[in-house]
Amino acid sequence: MTGLSYVGRGLRRPESVLATASGDIYCSHNGHGVARIRPDGAQLLLAPATQIGGLPIVPNGIALRPDGSFLVANISDAGGSLELDADGVRLFHPCTDGETSPPVNFVALDEMGRIWITVSSTYSPRCLAYNKHTANGYVAMIEGGKFRVVLEGLAYTNEVRPDYEGGWLYIAETMAQRISRVRLDEKGLHGAPEVFAQLPRGAFLDGMEIDSEGGVLAACIISSELIRIDPDGGQTVIMGERMDAWVNQVEDAFDAGDMGRHHLDTSPTTGLRNIASLAYHGANLDQIVCGNLLDDKLPCTAATVPGRTPVHWHTEVPFWGDAF
Repeated sequence: MTGLSYVGRGLRRPESVLATASGDIYCSHNGHGVARIRPDGAQLLLAPATQIGGLPIVPNGIALRPDGSFLVANISDAGGSLELDADGVRLFHPCTDGETSPPVNFVALDEMGRIWITVSSTYSPRCLAYNKHTANGYVAMIEGGKFRVVLEGLAYTNEVRPDYEGGWLYIAETMAQRISRVRLDEKGLHGAPEVFAQLPRGAFLDGMEIDSEGGVLAACIISSELIRIDPDGGQTVIMGERMDAWVNQVEDAFDAGDMGRHHLDTSPTTGLRNIASLAYHGANLDQIVCGNLLDDKLPCTAATVPGRTPVHWHTEVPFWGDAF
């Protein structure tokens, strides 16, 4: 595929990705938590194989804290958000006011010190929410050590991106194939969500990032596309490997209420294997690296618009881990 390169090797379900000014790239690594890819290509697993609640962890979203440790969204049935440092992995917060931790999809830290959490669905198994009619996902926040749900009734909540500069919280609603947004300032959220962008058929939005012009980039599974939505709502496919026959097959199952986990766990694509997230990297934040569900490496491409400097950009992560 023109303009496409790769970093990493032997990665396991590298769904979430982030980068720092040092040139390091970090991604989720199934069963362990986080893998670190150095600028010279050396790779480190930052934790041993770990179980929480008797189940291997399934890291989804990852976030880098100011002290160089990580928060990890555990999407296994044991659920909860985890913390990872040189001492290993442990439960950080159950992400519930009840007795059972839900599978957590995403975790992010913002410049206000708030921790954002998403839960895609309250159904178990989550695949019961793979339809057009279910909207029981939610967004929660941990602030000052206190957990609270701040938005409910969402159609399979995936990544969220707080944009204090623009005054919005952007929300990926995967099964509605849309980006919603709600007003945001230093005091919190205000009002109800509105639709920012309805994405094309087959574009099941997973991850997002905001660029330096206020555009939103959407990483979409099934269609295997990276789509830029400009501030006025115009959409451009930055890169993609859309296969119409596959998109039609999945959409037909979706329309019939028969979409299942196997539709997310396979794809006929070869270059973009269900891209699920993205991060800007490079000295000028003019490169994009993508997390994905199905490959063992990370696809990279040039950005059409540079990214914004993320809150963790200058964080220095202590050196630890096992080479692999």
